[in-house]
Amino acid sequence: MVGTWINVGAVLLGSLVGLLAGRRIPEGVTRSVTVGVGLVTLVVGTKLAIGTENPLVLLLALLIGGGLGTWLGIEERLGHLGEASERLFPAGMKGTIPQGFVAATLLFCVGPMAVLGSIRDGVYGDWQILGLKSIMDGISSIGLVAGLGPGVFLSAASVLIYQGGISLVAHWAIAPGVGTTLAPSPALTEFNAVGGTVLLALSLKLLGVRDLKVGNLLPALALAPILGWALSLLG
Repeated sequence: MVGTWINVGAVLLGSLVGLLAGRRIPEGVTRSVTVGVGLVTLVVGTKLAIGTENPLVLLLALLIGGGLGTWLGIEERLGHLGEASERLFPAGMKGTIPQGFVAATLLFCVGPMAVLGSIRDGVYGDWQILGLKSIMDGISSIGLVAGLGPGVFLSAASVLIYQGGISLVAHWAIAPGVGTTLAPSPALTEFNAVGGTVLLALSLKLLGVRDLKVGNLLPALALAPILGWALSLLG
C-alpha cells in the first residue's frame, strides 16, 4: 500500500498548497508538469504492454473490452457522474466542504490508473503507476481547493479506502499465486500488458495528442486475465 500512502500524501500536500497559493501558480507550470507525467506514463505503459506473451489475448481483450465499454458508454457515464455530483448541492453551497469532497473523490478514484496501480501495488509492491497518479492528483488538488474549498482535503480518505482496499484484496487474493520468484501467471501477464496499453492511451490524452476514450477500455482489464487463463489451458 506504499503507493496509496504516497497518493494520500500528495492530495493533502496539493490541497495545502492550493489553500495557501493555488491561484498564484502559473498555468504554464501546471501544464509542463502534466506533459512530464504524460511522457513517463508513455514509458511505463510501453514497458508493460511489450511484456505480453500472447498478442492475440491483448488484441481480443482490447477489441471486446473496448467494444463493450463503448456500448455501455462508460466514458460518458463517468463524465455524467461528475456533472451529477454538482447537482447534488444547491447553487448556494458551491465551494463548500461537501461539494469539494465529492468532486475530488470522483476525480481521484475513477480511472484506470487507480485500479491498475492499486492492483500492481498489492501484487508486486510496484507503486510507480500510483506515483505518477500522485503527481497528477497533487496538481489537481491545488486547483480544486482554490475553486471548490477545503472539502478536497477529505478526499484523501476516499483515496485511502478505495485504493488501499483494492491493494489489500489483490495482495490477499492474487499475490500468493504469483510465487516467490514474482513470475506472473499467464493471466497476470496479460492483465499487465492490457493495463500498459490502457496507460499508453492515457498518455496520448495527457500529452494532448489525441483525446481517446480511455474509460471505455476498462472492461479490457477484466477480460485480459480471463482470456490469458483460458488460452493457457488450450496450450
